[in-house]
Amino acid sequence: MTRTPAPIAVVLLVAIGAIEARASAQQLAESVGPPRLESAGLMLTAAGLLASTVVYLVLGHLAQDDRTAVRAGALTGGLAGLIGGTVRAFIIEGPVADLVARYAAVPDWFVPGALAVFVALSCVASAVGGGALAWTGRRLSRAARSRPPA
Repeated sequence: MTRTPAPIAVVLLVAIGAIEARASAQQLAESVGPPRLESAGLMLTAAGLLASTVVYLVLGHLAQDDRTAVRAGALTGGLAGLIGGTVRAFIIEGPVADLVARYAAVPDWFVPGALAVFVALSCVASAVGGGALAWTGRRLSRAARSRPPA
């Protein structure tokens, strides 16, 4: 595997997360009552999840073997989770703080602490999911190449 796909994958994954976070922040800022799941938000999340899945599957497809695919997916996911989670946390910090202030009296450290936990969980989930999806991409590409011609 060349070293080029992993940095490109990180950039793509961070961009996907930032787009989702921007839309979520806008929806939270515009909400009047308690936040509710809206179909537009659900569709954007589903599209982001699908786009991220494709990035990891392609990363696995480009890997030389299963181990390389898992490693590339996990490292890419961990890095994208750290950078992307931090970017998303900065984007949604204001609307989330306003929303929390509307409904609860919490200490000043609460929202930054919750967002720090969000970033940590983003790293772990992205690393695990990235490794699994890249491995799957490798397996799918290997299965497609090993089929006899029709």
